[in-house]
Amino acid sequence: MQDTDLAWLAGLWDGEGTITMFSHQEKNGSTKLCPTCVVVNTDIHIINKARALLEELDCKFVVHEYQPKVKGYKVQWRITTRNMEYIRKFLTAVNPYLVGEKKAKGEILLSYVTQRIQKMKRIPSKGSTPYDEKDWKYYSEIRSSTTTREAP
Repeated sequence: MQDTDLAWLAGLWDGEGTITMFSHQEKNGSTKLCPTCVVVNTDIHIINKARALLEELDCKFVVHEYQPKVKGYKVQWRITTRNMEYIRKFLTAVNPYLVGEKKAKGEILLSYVTQRIQKMKRIPSKGSTPYDEKDWKYYSEIRSSTTTREAP
């Protein structure tokens, strides 16, 4: 893959994507952290190019089509993954080309998924590997990371 392809993909994510982590409550009452990378666009040609580049990176993202609920709005497509290994591969490839807030969030999420993957290999578990203070620190960092705006 060429650097221009990675730069294009990073530019798409900078403009139309999200790099984040959220938490949600499981049915058993436990809280789960969910790293997520998603991009949304109404141009199927852009979505198809992004999908092809992600596949070339060996990153399996899911593509969903959303029909507008309001007349006059365009159909949109979302490319999403919550898989830590695919997020690791994706961010390793595109992070050098991201800028601003997405770059900061990309660095935090890459650090989180890398340490979490290593932890899960070291501490095999029948259920999910418990979260520790470091995991929650990454969650707090990514949820609070925003860039400061410079004066015009």
